[in-house]
Amino acid sequence: MADQYRLYLHPNGFFYHRVKVPVDIRNYYGKQIEQRSLRTRVFRDAVRLLAAVVVEVDEMFARCRAEHAEALEAGPRARAERHNRSNLGRYVVEYGEYVFAEEYRRRSAAYQAVSQDERCGDQITLALAHRSHVHSQLLAIQQDWAIGNFERWENVADTCAPNLDAARRATLIRALFSVELKTLEGWQKHFEHSPNPELKSTVEASVAPIGAVVVGAKPEVKAIELPLMSSISQECFEAIGREKNWSAKTESARRTQIKQFIEVCGDKPLNRYTQNDIRRLKTTLFALPPQAHAKKEFAGMTKSELAEYARQRGISGLSAESVRQIMTAPNIVYGWARAEYDNTLQNIVQPMIPSPSSVGGKRSKRQGFSAEELQNLFTTPVFTGVESEAAWLRPGSVRMHHTGRFWVPLLALFAGMRLMEAVQLLRADVGCQSNIWFLDINDGDVDDVSKRVKNPSSVRRIPVHPVLTELGFLNFVSTVQEGERLFPDIPIGPATQRHRYASKMFNKLLRVAGIKSSQKVWHSLRHGFEQACRDSRVDSAVMDQLQGHAQKGMRSIYGDGYGLDALYDGVRSIRYDGLNLAHIQPLGSITPLAKGHEAASGQAYF
Repeated sequence: MADQYRLYLHPNGFFYHRVKVPVDIRNYYGKQIEQRSLRTRVFRDAVRLLAAVVVEVDEMFARCRAEHAEALEAGPRARAERHNRSNLGRYVVEYGEYVFAEEYRRRSAAYQAVSQDERCGDQITLALAHRSHVHSQLLAIQQDWAIGNFERWENVADTCAPNLDAARRATLIRALFSVELKTLEGWQKHFEHSPNPELKSTVEASVAPIGAVVVGAKPEVKAIELPLMSSISQECFEAIGREKNWSAKTESARRTQIKQFIEVCGDKPLNRYTQNDIRRLKTTLFALPPQAHAKKEFAGMTKSELAEYARQRGISGLSAESVRQIMTAPNIVYGWARAEYDNTLQNIVQPMIPSPSSVGGKRSKRQGFSAEELQNLFTTPVFTGVESEAAWLRPGSVRMHHTGRFWVPLLALFAGMRLMEAVQLLRADVGCQSNIWFLDINDGDVDDVSKRVKNPSSVRRIPVHPVLTELGFLNFVSTVQEGERLFPDIPIGPATQRHRYASKMFNKLLRVAGIKSSQKVWHSLRHGFEQACRDSRVDSAVMDQLQGHAQKGMRSIYGDGYGLDALYDGVRSIRYDGLNLAHIQPLGSITPLAKGHEAASGQAYF
């Protein structure tokens, strides 16, 4: 696809918009490549979607250029004030080369003097003099560092990289000290490894090792501390969030997990935490009762107090999987800080995280509903008649066919949809192509924050199951206003918890049906859908595409997935043995598609 400007076929099989950020704004923009998924494997669709993305990205470049117009007009000197990490590394290397060159010049000049005039001394005298000089230099810089006299390195840092923020300036100064120390120690070893036995023995005898010199014991070098966990984690999550396009929910969860870490271990510089801190975190988390923040009896307790309280009363603590999730947040911070701040930083969190093998297999976490349990669910008042729309869990004569509380469970059962994929559906997301009705699962326009999908594979089309058609789903869709949500009776929560209201609502439904347990949850309907696909002998690749799972093996690279015909053949074969829905009264006959809605391509939408 190289002939299509900015269109890139990723190894995962999806098309992407990909372009280099213009050189003049690259340092201000924050990355060198602007890449985003077009969420399709179909070349024709990718070309159609690409134009809008190109316009949007160009507008972003223009905004960046406008925001930094002053600096850009000032020319290279102003742009040089913005130093990236690779530049800082180059300054350190150049300083090390400068220190080495100075010692080389000094040694070479002395040798030339000895060669030209014997009165200047011999090789041993020369070696003694230079060794003494290097020894004195090492002592001087170590002592300066120990007492906090950083002036020599501060001058270098401010000359090379003016206007650095405090954290990066401190990191650069520490690196300059380290490279000077290592360079001088290299010269020291040069004398120790001399091939001349007489020279080697004379040098070793003449100068005491560092640490046994006149000044006394070797001064303790104080390492510059890294930023506090609260500060460096914020920088880390902002950077990784941009790089990986984290959702608001993911970023909020990571920040909450770091708050829990800080509450147990304290807010320290990252390199000041010890293995004991991480061990205390792990034991405390395993003792914390689930959802403790929502229980009044635990109000006002710290995490440590709460853990001790729970131990004394035999209250069950968090699962290994929950502990693993919480400890993953500081592990991310340590990994990022090691790459961005200090490559000698030891990640003391990673070895302590419960391994996936210790948290149980996925099958032990969730189970599908049995046929009897499904029958209990679909004989609750929502499907037979309720007292009123407000009292929707009590039996009565009011029908709920116009609500999401009626249709979302059926969509999960016969379309395998995730909860929020169904809840966020719009009227425009139900369409018809070649006489096959389908549900279009997508994340909407760029500016549409009301819709989200889990990953690129989640963008898909699911043919409408014949049972849904018989129950009147298409007739229901025809009653919804253009541009409106299908199920406005189910609110969508804030970006960090979009599922909040839907989860609470349907958990109540499961409890009323008597089928809610730790391993039987709403997601169990997806487990049931997959099992029904297997029992109905649906091809595994079709099953993956219907559920929005990434294709496995070479299927993820070659081809564009299955068309609606093949998907419909799979969907209509799905059945649930032992489940009888004859008691659910259909909404009514299907309203014919309005004249003029059929597109030239044979595709139409409500």
